Parts: sequence; structure tokens; C-alpha cells
Amino acid sequence: MPRGRTAPALRTPRSIAILAVVVGLAALAVGSAGSSIPSFWGDEAASIMSAQRPLNTLFTMLGHVDAVHGTYYLFLHFWIDLFGASPMSVRFPSAIAVGIAAAGVVLLAHRLAGPRAAVFAGVVAIALPRMTDIATEARSSAFSAAIVIWLTYLLVALLAREERRILPWVGYAALLALSLYVFLFSILVIAGHAVIVWFWGQRRRMLRPWLLATLGGLVLALPVIVAGAAQRNQIAFLGVYPGATWELVLVGQWFGNIFYASLMALLFAAFVVLLVRARRSRTPSPFTLQRDAPTPPLWLVAGAVAFVPPTILLLATIVTPVYTNRYLSMCAPAIALLVGYLLSLIPRRWGVAALLVVTLAAVPSYIFQRTVYAKNNSDWAPVARYIQTHAAAGDAVVFDETTRPSQRLRLALHAYPDSFAGLVDPTLNVPYTRNTWWWDSTYKVHTVASRFADIDRVWVLEHHLPGEPVGTYALDDLKNLGFRIVGTQPEHTSVIYELTRVRP
Repeated sequence: MPRGRTAPALRTPRSIAILAVVVGLAALAVGSAGSSIPSFWGDEAASIMSAQRPLNTLFTMLGHVDAVHGTYYLFLHFWIDLFGASPMSVRFPSAIAVGIAAAGVVLLAHRLAGPRAAVFAGVVAIALPRMTDIATEARSSAFSAAIVIWLTYLLVALLAREERRILPWVGYAALLALSLYVFLFSILVIAGHAVIVWFWGQRRRMLRPWLLATLGGLVLALPVIVAGAAQRNQIAFLGVYPGATWELVLVGQWFGNIFYASLMALLFAAFVVLLVRARRSRTPSPFTLQRDAPTPPLWLVAGAVAFVPPTILLLATIVTPVYTNRYLSMCAPAIALLVGYLLSLIPRRWGVAALLVVTLAAVPSYIFQRTVYAKNNSDWAPVARYIQTHAAAGDAVVFDETTRPSQRLRLALHAYPDSFAGLVDPTLNVPYTRNTWWWDSTYKVHTVASRFADIDRVWVLEHHLPGEPVGTYALDDLKNLGFRIVGTQPEHTSVIYELTRVRP
């Protein structure tokens, strides 16, 4: 498939830089639009609560839990000090990071395959469902994606000019270390970079400086590597839930919906066929691996970064449960790079038409990502609004504590504190800011009955999924204390009970 033509105006370094900035800003705008709509969920609550701790207690907590997220929590601490903890505010840095990642995709595509590929890859990066998803997440995923694509760009630049000076490779080591501090699973990208170095013909002689720089990066990141290994039981919960299902891997991982995933299946199948044909043919093509080329083929770079880390993680899952599709968000820019490149090879207007179809296929996922219940079915925002509208100062609130910590409705209290202002929290034992983990410790209602003596109305917030019994948490204890249910408000995955005291 020929490359197609691109206007001469996009062939100068300045014009490509402008294109990268425009694409980055577009990705920022698209990613941030509607980001305040979805309810916060457990992982985001962990980010917000950890970031709002006093610094001394944050470092104490990181010594026991979530050390692998410490760099992001520290950044978010100062961000919240400046801009507050509203949904839009705490998610906006991720949209910025997605914009930076999209700009990196453009520049890397241009360096490896020219301006047409840069334009196509940039458009794909703006709309790729995994990219638009992590842009709305108050977690480190978007930052990891941005660092990984720029780390890959730096690797290609160093190899292309056969860089042997120490300082540039120190920069690579430092950026690699930063990627691990931001998200430890970025260590999997090292294997992808090893594939690039090994298969790029004569640059194999650059294996030694790359290995030394990689070792230096690992040494710099040793504290977080050791801490992550010590706290590895944190992800033990993955063994309880379905992990690497076909749907999660082939659809949910990057593509968001079955239509988009089906288009990608066709595109990648064509890519594999052309790659096999190129290996058998003596005629040069975009899929020929030319060992003396000044730059590696784009498909090698993008494919190594996009597919090697997931392959390793999926193989590891055979032994122990470590897979969740969010862990591989760092590979999303490489997917956009590869998809954009393959579409750019389709001749003339057919390529533009294919790009338009792929972009439109992302729209259903984009719309869903900006609905209230998009994040793990969380309904904390409507729950908080209901409490703010109907509860009064001096009322008590009791939270269902029977679910896993990341699903507990008590987190809504900290995610939306203004909605619970003035309410009494009688079951609180030790607040999270004084704990060595990121959630509160609490009492059972019957063990603190005296705290309800002067309370006339109680709101019970219970987590509920279809098929589960309702009214099972604390209601009997409260009835024994003289309260009766006078109202029930079902939400998406929660039920709110209003109880008032029956006095003689």
C-alpha cells in the first residue's frame, strides 16, 4: 500500500511542531470535556484522600500501602492545594497528560514514517477510547502513557544518531526511572525497548549503552521497586475477579466497544498478512525490516511497545493474577501510533475515509465514558446530591461497611465532603488521616449505641447490586435503638434509607 501524499506545508520541522501542539491541545480539549460528569469511584477516592493528607501522614501511609502511587499522590497534593478537589479539577491533569502523549505520538510518527502518518496517528490518538478514558481518571495512568511514548521517542532518537555520549543516556535512565515511580508496571516497557534495539539491524551495537542506561534507570527506581514488591499483596484481590477474559483483552483493553474492536481486528489482520508477504518478498515495502535504515520501521517500534508488555502480563497471569486492563494504559499511545500508521498507508481518499470511520466508531465509547455511572458503576455523585438535598445538620449517617474498601459508600463522604457537611458520623473510629492505610476504621452500630442517643434521624447508605438482598446492613441494630424506616431511595448501585426515632 503506498503512503499517499501530504501537503508540502507539513514537511518543515516548524509545521510538524505546530501540528503536534494542535493535536495535543485537541486531545486535551476532547479528554477534559465532560470529565466532571462521572461519579468518583474507589481508586479515585484513594487518590483524593491520599493527596489531601498532611505530608507527614502521607509518607507514613506509603510505608504501608500504595507506595507505587506515591509520586502521583504527592503531585496531586500540591495540585489540590492550588485548584481544589472538584471532579473537573482533579481529573484535569490527566487530560493534560493525554495531550502531551498525543503530541508525542505525532512527533514519533513523523520521525519514523513522515507527515501523513503523523496526521493520521494524531487523529487516532485524540479519539482512541483508552486515551479518552484515562483523560477522565484521577489516577496516574495518563501520566504513565505520556512518559512511555516520550521515552520511546528518546530511545529512537538516541539509536538513530548512534549516541555514545553519557549525558543523553543519563536522560533516558532518568525518564525511565520516572516512569517507574509514576507507575511501576511501566517496567514492562523495557522488554518492548529491548525488542526495538535487538531487531533494528546495525543498531544492535547500541545494545551496550542501552543496557547500561536501563540498569541505571532501574537503580534510580530501586526504592519504589522494593516497596512495590513488599506491598504486592495489595493486588491479591485480582484473584477473586475475572481477569484476562477475551472481552477485556480484545475489546476493553484499548478499543472500548465491539465495533471499534472489530475494525481493529480487520486492520491488524491485514497488517500481519502484509508483514508475512514482505518477509517472503525481495521487493522493498513499508513492512520490510531494513537493517541499515536510518530509522527503525514504525510498525516495529509501535508493535513492540504496544504488544510486548501485554503479552508478558498475560503470561504472568497464568501463574498469578496480575492482569487488569487499566495497568496497560501506558501502551495506548503506541496503539494509536500503529493504527494511525496503518491507516495512512491506505491510498489517497480511501485512507481518509477509513480514518473517519475509525474515529466515528470511537464515539459510543466516548459518550459512555461521560455518563454518571461510567466508572465501575459508581453512583456516589447522585447519592451525595440526594443527601445534600434531603438531610439536615445534626442528622447521622451510617455507611455500609460489608463491601471491599474501594466500593464502600463511606468514600463518598470524602469524595463529596460538601454534600455531607453538618452530618454526624457516629460509627467513625479512626479517620483515614490518622491511619496507616487510606480508609477510615469504623465501629459497628451496636457497639456505639450511646452515640445515637441524641439523634432523631439517621441516613443509612447501603451498597446494592442486582440479585443481592437489601436492608441487611445496620438496620436491625438501628431498629433496636428505636429507629424506624420512613423512606427508601434506590440509586444505581446503592440504596438510601431514611430512619427516624420513634419516641414514646
